Amino acid sequence: MEITYQIEPEDFVAFNLSYMNGSSVMRASIRNTRLICAGIVAVGGCLLMYMLHSLNAISAIAYIALAAVIYALMPRFMVRKVRKGVLRMLARPQNKDICSEKTFTLGETEMALCGGGEDSHYEYKVVERVTEDTEHYFIYVGAMAALIIPFRAFATGEEKAGFYNQLCERVQQGGGNISK
Repeated sequence: MEITYQIEPEDFVAFNLSYMNGSSVMRASIRNTRLICAGIVAVGGCLLMYMLHSLNAISAIAYIALAAVIYALMPRFMVRKVRKGVLRMLARPQNKDICSEKTFTLGETEMALCGGGEDSHYEYKVVERVTEDTEHYFIYVGAMAALIIPFRAFATGEEKAGFYNQLCERVQQGGGNISK
C-alpha cells in the first residue's frame, strides 16, 4: 500500500504535543514544573510580604490564589512554548525540505518514507508502538522518533481503517510492537 501526502508544520507540532502528553516521563516533568512554580509563587510571595512586614491573611490568600492560577495555566504555557519552538525549528533554512510531499509505502518486509530529501526504510521489527491523535497516526521507530501519517492522506474512513489494519498486521508479523 502506498500513500502520498503533504506534511505541514502543524503535523510536527501535533507529534510533539502527542509525545509530551503520552510520555510518563514528560507528564511527571510537567507536573513537577507546575508544582515548583506554584510553590515558588506561594512561598516566595508570602516570604516577601513577611520581610516587608506586610504579611496578613489577605496577602497570603492572594499569593496562594496566584499560585493556583499559575498551576492551572502552566500546561497552556508549555503547549505554546512547544508550538513556538517547533515552528521556529522548521523555519530554519536547513529544515526547508521537512515540510513537503511524502510518499509512505507499506511493503512486505519494510516501510519506506520518501520525499523532501528523505529516503528512509524501516523494518517492521523497529516499530516500538503506534499511537494516534484526532488527526494523525504516529509510528514510533525510536524512543522519540516517529513517522507521521496525517489522516488527510486517506480519501475515506475505510481507506484509513484498511491502512491501520494492514500496518498492524505487518508490524506484528515483522516482530514490531503496535501497543499504544
